[in-house]
Amino acid sequence: MQQQLAGLLPMILVFVVFYFLLIRPQQKQRKERMEMLANLKRGDKVVSIGGIHGTITEVKERTIKLKVAENLELKMNREAVGYVLKEAKVKEGKAKDKDRAETGTGDGAAETVADRSEEPERE
Repeated sequence: MQQQLAGLLPMILVFVVFYFLLIRPQQKQRKERMEMLANLKRGDKVVSIGGIHGTITEVKERTIKLKVAENLELKMNREAVGYVLKEAKVKEGKAKDKDRAETGTGDGAAETVADRSEEPERE
């Protein structure tokens, strides 16, 4: 009896490790994505899974309309949204300091900067 239990113990341990390293994080990501899709609203700036950037102009049960340019709106399924860009206001002083540091000029102005913490870095 103990030999059978000792033989099953490594299999049980492997299953537990797989659960905590693979299954549970995937379930959490799926839940967060479904929540993000359910909370889409007009005015949100989003990026589609195909890389199209735009602003939501209309939200329906299964579809959204995405304004990507002047006089150009795309109708797509909600599931096509990859992520929502988070907007943050930058204080005027910080924007000026950043502008001076990057360009050497002193005529920076306050601007809206997208927080790309969810966007992958590209070079």
